[in-house]
Amino acid sequence: MRIERAATPEIEAYIEDLKTQILYEIIPRYFSSQELKKIEKLQLLNPDYALNASYNGLLKEALQIISSLQALVTVIENVRYRDIQQHHRMLFNRNVETLDKYGFSFPLTIDQFSKEKCQINMYYDHLSSYSFAVN
Repeated sequence: MRIERAATPEIEAYIEDLKTQILYEIIPRYFSSQELKKIEKLQLLNPDYALNASYNGLLKEALQIISSLQALVTVIENVRYRDIQQHHRMLFNRNVETLDKYGFSFPLTIDQFSKEKCQINMYYDHLSSYSFAVN
């Protein structure tokens, strides 16, 4: 018999906070309103809609999800000011794979978060009324 520890409510809440940061603060900086409507239909980072969701709320899984979400935030914020390098791609892709493993789909590429793409939407702060539906 194997005993596993469940993720605490605080850890689950932190996962939700990171997802919210990505969905509502980071992604809208890089996409137009039309693109955001298409992205919303993809149910990003929502394991409830995943066909292969294997996240069971265990502590080990939750910590891997947190690490991957934090890494995505860090890489995206890093390439906002720099050219995308090979190590950024590898880190981004590895963490997207980890999230996909647990059903947290993130079908976007690092190239969609380039510094040029962010600058296109430099008036984001004035247009930030867009938000994803919370289910």
